[in-house]
Amino acid sequence: MFCKIELIPKTQINEENEENITDIIWTFLAALWNNGQILKNYMVTKDKNYILYVTFPKADSFDEKYDGIYVKQWRQKTNELFNITITALGENIESCDYCECTTRVAAEMQTYSRDIDSVFTCLSCGKPIALYELPLPGEDEKDFYSLHSWQENFAAMDMIWVNCLCDRYTGNQRVKYDSALNKQGYGLAKEIEKNLPHPIYYHLHCDYGNSIKTVELNGKHIHVCPKCQTIMKRVRFTDEIEIDICEKCHLSYDAH
Repeated sequence: MFCKIELIPKTQINEENEENITDIIWTFLAALWNNGQILKNYMVTKDKNYILYVTFPKADSFDEKYDGIYVKQWRQKTNELFNITITALGENIESCDYCECTTRVAAEMQTYSRDIDSVFTCLSCGKPIALYELPLPGEDEKDFYSLHSWQENFAAMDMIWVNCLCDRYTGNQRVKYDSALNKQGYGLAKEIEKNLPHPIYYHLHCDYGNSIKTVELNGKHIHVCPKCQTIMKRVRFTDEIEIDICEKCHLSYDAH
């Protein structure tokens, strides 16, 4: 849901305190993004009031019940300075509808260069999962900043690759299961998975080089898990999602 958030100052803003106030606004927005309550394509404009343009994953994503520790802190500071009104402007066509499942059979973690949505796809319904519905990626983590860092790293590699600067380094980072990029993402997936009743399959790309192994079974080319070398299992989770999965290592490939 694409929305306009209007911040109406409770007291007059002057040049002396304006910089501090704008810092509070940007920090509040960053906290909301790092908690998954807004998507990353947010912006701020200023006239008489401050106008924030944001995309919420779901209609109620701004609700305080989803606030992480940093969102609570900066929401309080923002509420002290402003009266807040929210106006829905319509659907953001860059974003997808989000999962509403109460239980899930599994999830898949993947992203690409222009992806603004959550990196987790529910394999029960095929829709992205709001981050604030998931466990944090580590005992010492307070939000999903490390996950966003991985997503931005992956997007950078993917952008270089799809823009035809097809060097070996970016190809290997996207494809090799033990590359620095994929080890970072796989580690985050395993941390989140620890506190879930279902598996998270970490998606690997397979469009580069000759190192991706497959075997032919019943006329289909099924991938071999690059980590444990066992034949993967082809599963159709939804009408649009058919993937090869390793049930031991929790890695996945697109079915080919």
